[in-house]
Amino acid sequence: MNRQYKLVLMASAALITISNPVFAQTRVGTSAQGEETAASADIVVTGTLTARAPVSVAVSTLDTATLQQSVPASAADLLRNVPGVFVNSALGEVRNIVYSRGISANSTEASTGYYYVSLQEDGLPVTNVTTTNYTPDFFYRQDLSLERLEALRGGTAVVTGPNAPGGIFNYISKTGKDDPGLEMRVRLGLEGNGRYPYYRIDARAGGQIGTSDLYYSISSFYRHSKGARDNEYPMNRGGHVKGNLLWDYGNGSVLLYGKYQDDRNAFYEFQPAVDFSDPRLAPGISRYDSFLVPAAPHNYVETINGPVKGWNGRNLVRSTVKMIGMKFDHTTDSGWTVRNNFKANWNKADYDSTALAFALPITDSFTNTLLNTSANGIYSYRDLVTGQVLAQVQNVNGTRTVLSSSLPNAQVIANPIITQTAFNFDPKVREIMDQFSISKKLDRGSITLGAFLADATVSQAGGGAGFGVSTLQNQPHMLGITLTTPGGVVKDVTNSAGFAGIGQRFLGVPYRGKQRQFSIFGGADYEILNGLTVEGALRYEYIRNKGSNDVAIANPQSGNSAYGGLDGNPNTLFDNFAVTYLTPFQYRFSLDFLSFSAATTYKFDNNNSIYVRYSQGKKAPDFGFFTAYDTLPELQNVVPIPQKIQQIEAGYRFRQGPLRATLTPFYSKLSNVGTTAFGTNVDGTSYVPAPLLSSTKTYGVELEADANLIESLNLRVALTLQDSKSKGFATYNFGAPGPQDDTIVAVPDGKADNAAKIMSTSTLRYTPNEAFSTFVTWRYLGKRPANRYNAFNLPAYHEVDLGMNWNLTENISVGANVNNVFNSKGVLSWAPSGALLAALNRQNLTPAQVAANPTAPFNILLNQARSFFLTLGAKF
Repeated sequence: MNRQYKLVLMASAALITISNPVFAQTRVGTSAQGEETAASADIVVTGTLTARAPVSVAVSTLDTATLQQSVPASAADLLRNVPGVFVNSALGEVRNIVYSRGISANSTEASTGYYYVSLQEDGLPVTNVTTTNYTPDFFYRQDLSLERLEALRGGTAVVTGPNAPGGIFNYISKTGKDDPGLEMRVRLGLEGNGRYPYYRIDARAGGQIGTSDLYYSISSFYRHSKGARDNEYPMNRGGHVKGNLLWDYGNGSVLLYGKYQDDRNAFYEFQPAVDFSDPRLAPGISRYDSFLVPAAPHNYVETINGPVKGWNGRNLVRSTVKMIGMKFDHTTDSGWTVRNNFKANWNKADYDSTALAFALPITDSFTNTLLNTSANGIYSYRDLVTGQVLAQVQNVNGTRTVLSSSLPNAQVIANPIITQTAFNFDPKVREIMDQFSISKKLDRGSITLGAFLADATVSQAGGGAGFGVSTLQNQPHMLGITLTTPGGVVKDVTNSAGFAGIGQRFLGVPYRGKQRQFSIFGGADYEILNGLTVEGALRYEYIRNKGSNDVAIANPQSGNSAYGGLDGNPNTLFDNFAVTYLTPFQYRFSLDFLSFSAATTYKFDNNNSIYVRYSQGKKAPDFGFFTAYDTLPELQNVVPIPQKIQQIEAGYRFRQGPLRATLTPFYSKLSNVGTTAFGTNVDGTSYVPAPLLSSTKTYGVELEADANLIESLNLRVALTLQDSKSKGFATYNFGAPGPQDDTIVAVPDGKADNAAKIMSTSTLRYTPNEAFSTFVTWRYLGKRPANRYNAFNLPAYHEVDLGMNWNLTENISVGANVNNVFNSKGVLSWAPSGALLAALNRQNLTPAQVAANPTAPFNILLNQARSFFLTLGAKF
């Protein structure tokens, strides 16, 4: 029995053993607008210095019913119900992209998809470190313990969030006090339009311990799914156990909480497409085709005299979390409230995954450089599954000629292959976080002071498990490559699993470092007249990063045909690239800045209020900025520059009978977005010219509305209309060696890339009685420019979800969901094609290039395909 199944069985047994024999109680929730749905207080804790009604902040709350009756593709996918927030969950459960109000310049790549926002669990970041290929959604999964989700867009995020001016998304857990009982849920599904199985089991127990003031909540889940494409191996498998113990002593409470996660996930890769005017999959390619790297298990050595390591695509990305924390809340008799939230977590992501999977011609220059196929001779490409030789290519002094080819799907690209990287990346983060505040309510207002501390140790050691190519087909086959020299000697370019260039570190080298962040914040609000309130808050941020990055020194003998490599055999070329490492320098940078937010609110009556808010803050570079240092000129000339964020927003909240609505016009400006380039001097050394700075402005309006059209029919709308423009983007054009003839090539000012003018989610829910409800959700994402050049547009698309829930008895319920009912195809991301280097930079494609070759192939990522789910739930 594997470790994950043991974990779930043990947790389930614990739940049954310690659960109290009580009946589940109905808990009053909140609507998507943060408004009360019954007699509960309309209170939020995210984006405010003290828990209070969301009168002057742009925050949305998703309640328990909304969260549990939907089947999101990921935790981030829930945020599609929030106006102003863009979510790209095309890759699956992890590596999502989330941003709000056009603040997106550094977060349009999945490897850095949370650059401007903070994903939080119970009031503290899931991880306060973000870096390339290390994002918080690897370390959070929602389960039955999720009570509500509070989503703050911009505004007060500059003073209430740790270096996250774009927004705060806080996933808040049940404590067991207000939601006692035992819950079990079994969910069976068919993803990929009914093709591939999905299994999940959740359990939670909570309640009072005897007659004491102690309450507990413990939950767990295990999930196993093939995914939405025809993968060779499961896409997701694993789970977690989390829990808390609450002591409520009247004037305050102490909450102990913890979590252990052991989950494995893959993420989808791009698929070839055609027609820039109407992007769609290339002929012969299905949305259900999987281009993930084959399992291809193999051992490798990436450093000279280094240890033997193993790589296997079936291992996926294993994300583990060990987390403990304590939350303290106390109110004195004199009205002062002291709060402290502390946690320590150990996060690790161990990649055995695909990277850089692009459809390219077999003669691509950079691909062949990575394969080490630069020697003269004839290269044979053999299918490692069938044993058939599918192509032969002759190389004469760098000129490659295809002698023969029977590679599949040649109608997509002539002589096609898929580049496949056996990506081995092992980031580890050990961190502690603590947030403290003290506040007092006054007769006509309140005052709060506080501090935040986060200290993290970061390291990464993986990276060089090999580079290869495969056939362009569903569940691709790796291609074994051999070289027949002009003298007739046969050499193995790849190992038995199909990988070459083992030890190359073009996707990153080992690093280690420390990040310390310290903040002091304070604010106050005061009702100067009946109904008229002013408020303001300041936050001082200090961030220090220090560490060192290894530099890979290639083996100088790797180009020598007589060199035997690590195994001593000159006829095996795949092991010639083992490297040694140097740590030539260390870095240490400190940044500090001040952010502020101020607002005026006027409450006409209990049903009408209006506010105006101005916020200004900065965004320091994330940890990935510092891991990129690998030359001394770069260290000396590329210094971290905080980006600047300015926002103006106004909000009108209206409640009348069955209608609740919030209208929020906003303006946001992101500036000091730097572009860095590297030139070469005559002596071969590198230099770094001054960074080129640019900005993005967004004007928009958000609408949230919730109305009971009739007693049993409810309509909820989240709509965003926006216009986002970029200005000042440019690149360097390097001429001859040296800076004397360098020129700056300006990108024409225009529409910001990947910013849709219209985003909307509308849900119509029919509840004829307490036992039955059904809903339909319609989502729309408008067209948006594909890059800064506005080379072409990603088209608009619609998505419709259906769901129902039927309480068979007081304790037993059954639910059914169909996501993407009409199986619509929406393009959420793209990459150029033709060459591997081109595929890595979508910003370089120009309208002139598109016009010159409108039928050129490229690559796209589609939204999740239609899926079906059946859920059986029990509450006791």
